Amino acid sequence: MSKVKRVFPGPTNGLINWMEQNFHEIDGFVATFNMKDGTTMTVYDAQNYIQAVGLADIGKDTIHQLAHDDEFIPSK
Repeated sequence: MSKVKRVFPGPTNGLINWMEQNFHEIDGFVATFNMKDGTTMTVYDAQNYIQAVGLADIGKDTIHQLAHDDEFIPSK
């Protein structure tokens, strides 16, 4: 299972803090954000299509596993 971290104290500040602390270790990413207007925005930096799809699937599988193990921490 991949590493999991729910960012604190808030969704934006926690994410920015995590990215600043781990900036030099990040080699690629895929992230989907839920915007206030109800839309979603997916951002990525990947070496190729296969890596991007793999990262997205790892995230999906990790969330499913957390829910199965009762370890998913919702924000509300």
